[in-house]
Amino acid sequence: MSIEVHIAGRGRVREGDETVDTDQGAHCSLCGKDTDVVVSLTPDGTGSFGCRDCLRARLEATTVAAYLLQESKGLPWGKISG
Repeated sequence: MSIEVHIAGRGRVREGDETVDTDQGAHCSLCGKDTDVVVSLTPDGTGSFGCRDCLRARLEATTVAAYLLQESKGLPWGKISG
């Protein structure tokens, strides 16, 4: 798996190999915005790229989903049964 990072106005890094390119853009395929940095979303490091905000939102969604879909929910804090 390759990870490629594009930094607007500076260049790109793929698997530790840097390419300086002052014309490099950083366009997020998820939100459609031009931003300061994006990272590849595909295993080969080509194709779609995501920005920090989009990736952060998706990571937080995995945490919430894991909590909501846990097997044993137990009693909420402060609730007294009976």
